[in-house]
Amino acid sequence: MSERIRILVVAGICGALLGAFWVVGAYLWHPAITLEMDRSLPRRLASGFYDTERAGETTFAWTSQRADIKLAGIRRRTPWSCAITLRGGRSDPATQPSVDLASDGIVAQTVKATNEFQDATIVLPPRPSAGGVLTITSSSTLSPGPSDPRQLGVQIDRIACAPQSGVVWPPSTTIRDAAVTGAVFGAAFALCGLTLATAIVGVTLLTALQALPLSAAPAPYVPFSETMIGFAVWIAMAAVALVFALDRFRSTALQHTGRIVIVISAGVLYLKLAGLLHPSKLPVDAVFHAHRLEWVLGGRYYFTQPMPGGVTFPYAIGLYVFAAPWSMFTQDYVTLLRVVVCSAQAIAGALLYPVVVKAWGDRIAAVVAVLLFNVVPLSYGLLGNANLTNSFGEAVALATVLTASLISAQALPLVLFFFLSALGFLSHVSTFALLGLTLVTLAALYAWFGGPALRRLASSIAAVSIVAALLAVVVYYGHFGDVYRNALKVRATANVSEIPKEPAPAGEADVVASASLVSRIVNAATFAIQVIGWPIVLLSFVGAWRLLTDGARDRASLAVVAWAAACVAFLAVAVMRVDAPFQRYAAEFFGRVLLATCPAAVLLAARGASWGWRGPLPARIACASLLVCSGILGLRSWLAWFV
Repeated sequence: MSERIRILVVAGICGALLGAFWVVGAYLWHPAITLEMDRSLPRRLASGFYDTERAGETTFAWTSQRADIKLAGIRRRTPWSCAITLRGGRSDPATQPSVDLASDGIVAQTVKATNEFQDATIVLPPRPSAGGVLTITSSSTLSPGPSDPRQLGVQIDRIACAPQSGVVWPPSTTIRDAAVTGAVFGAAFALCGLTLATAIVGVTLLTALQALPLSAAPAPYVPFSETMIGFAVWIAMAAVALVFALDRFRSTALQHTGRIVIVISAGVLYLKLAGLLHPSKLPVDAVFHAHRLEWVLGGRYYFTQPMPGGVTFPYAIGLYVFAAPWSMFTQDYVTLLRVVVCSAQAIAGALLYPVVVKAWGDRIAAVVAVLLFNVVPLSYGLLGNANLTNSFGEAVALATVLTASLISAQALPLVLFFFLSALGFLSHVSTFALLGLTLVTLAALYAWFGGPALRRLASSIAAVSIVAALLAVVVYYGHFGDVYRNALKVRATANVSEIPKEPAPAGEADVVASASLVSRIVNAATFAIQVIGWPIVLLSFVGAWRLLTDGARDRASLAVVAWAAACVAFLAVAVMRVDAPFQRYAAEFFGRVLLATCPAAVLLAARGASWGWRGPLPARIACASLLVCSGILGLRSWLAWFV
């Protein structure tokens, strides 16, 4: 007990020190603040700005007569230079306003606006106290018309502030909150039963990565770091509670590698939320999903999604139904849905560990599988674009397949499998097809290659999957008879030339349409390598070789085969000839196919990495290098959310 307390105290203190150290280092590395008007500015940071608009490739935001940028906590020991890119946007040059730029209420410069963007610079002078306010005031405003009551000042394209010289520290609140978060996770890692060395390594990596979103402007000047403390506490508590429950209610204590997997999953969940909730993160379709959740909460359960040519398809609501009970805790539905989806991904990814341990008895491969699952670039791309229903559906589908790889043909496990599969079928149209084919294939593989126990389980899995699919049809998809009839009618009568075509670069549609089958297959394979990650693909070839050499017919290997079969079956969507308006949808669907089936590549890569790590020194170096490259690709995909 005294040793555990010592580890707890040391890990907590190290976490606090590392949290403060890394966030200071990240801020010193890049203290500049750049506000692009391609997204809405946080209300705590900016006032007097209207929503973002676009003119060609240029994005901008109109100001009212006065607009303020409030840089709370900014250190003013050295002067800051702020460049503001603005234009008047008046049809009559004689009505162009004069623009006053003020620092802390004192006008420092006045410029005459024109119809061309120009840079106006203002210096925030040094002073002992922290904080500052940059004010933009127009001498006159214009009103767009009776239907638009806004009073418009000037158009702002960009605001960039940077210290002129010297060392500038981040706001004290950011340092404090980073230290608190580091202490929370350091203590949690110790309470999860990690050794002191492992806990320190883990909290070092976590605090180094969290310093990136915490220091990226405008995060230091809004209560973002304070918000992340709350998420850190809840995630840490959940991880500790899970470890405690597994230790308490299992006949044997949780292995150290199992504790590492729980810590990895908790850390990745926290970092994903830090990226998604960052004030620089574009919402994309997140608000759309929040409105759909409002519909479900209001009793509207059946709605559709339009496609080109007047075709619509049912929009599954599994995510919204699952998130509905949690809405009692918050009115911020955008954040709620993001938390639900990220949590589902973390739980599904963690289930790879017991599947690999049970099937292969290889704890190194099990940990590597969880690591690689969490760095696949495709999942970050879809999650960053707010494809929340698809991301949630495939997380549930993964949990369903992995549950089938763990359970026996007993009542309670089959009930759990039934609810998971039904939720997966109700979460996305593509998930319905992909999960259904994967489960049918898995049941067939169990029946053909498994022993007596797996043959009995195969019939149970097939029966439960069919019942779950029928339930999804009866409860939801069966209510869209008119939608299906209309789609068939459109398909039978529509002329391709009558379908409105989406803008595309000149000649692109002809190139796609005329590409040979081989070229389309090569393009699809290239796309798959890009979104899954070339290091994972290379390692998966090694793992496939080992799988064939060992002649494995265990549950994990059969799951790999089932996913691979589903991927090959739907590969035709990516390589068939489609009309120009539907090319984007075909590519998107193939992306969904890869999201659903990439666990096969992850498991094979983990097996290959484990084999290489146990080999001679050159194999170890190559294995470690590929794992590092995988992590770098995942890190780049995460950074793209807010950098």
